[in-house]
Amino acid sequence: PDLDHPASVATHRFSVFSWLACHAVRPLSATVYSLTRGRRDHGRGTHRGLTHTAVGAVLLGLGLNLASAAWGTPVLLGTLFVCIALAIKGLDALVPGPPSLVIAAGLTYAVQEWVPGGTAGTAGWLGTAVTLGMLVHAVGDAVTESGAPLLWPVPIRGRTWYPVGGPRVTRFRTGGAVESWIVAPALTVATLVLAVLVVPGVLPVFLAVRDQVQRLL
Repeated sequence: PDLDHPASVATHRFSVFSWLACHAVRPLSATVYSLTRGRRDHGRGTHRGLTHTAVGAVLLGLGLNLASAAWGTPVLLGTLFVCIALAIKGLDALVPGPPSLVIAAGLTYAVQEWVPGGTAGTAGWLGTAVTLGMLVHAVGDAVTESGAPLLWPVPIRGRTWYPVGGPRVTRFRTGGAVESWIVAPALTVATLVLAVLVVPGVLPVFLAVRDQVQRLL
């Protein structure tokens, strides 16, 4: 979703390729915003626009599923690599730039070679996973100070790009202390727990490591 911001991690993650994607997403979002804006909408629609809506998430997921049905493995591998590379962006503090992309490529290869069914097993639901990921991202943005237009094009208070969000008192600033010290660590722990519980073969390895550590202690 943050490909609509020229300074985002996503825009700089894949060099010229993500830069080009950003400069395609921003004018597209601005055009849709201009064509569908309500009488009380203001701004340009280039940031937290189309990619932060439920409709945009569904359309991208559907497009990925249709593309994977038409072109198969290359689309699945490419999508998986991009998603994994963005998921491990937190490694940049320890493994800057290209090495973390190498890690992402290695994990993508591991999925293809060793996870039952490989990337072929993701056909039909990978786009759904991307849709859910975009929605979770947008909901996360909705609890920040600016909100997110999740319900576009439903008109709310004269605005079709109404920034949905929780009560003002519960919102926090993007990149602020709450996000850095509470939200990010909680999401990191949740991701690790989910990986252990969901990815085939990870739980037995985790249990074996735990037992070994207990014996050493």
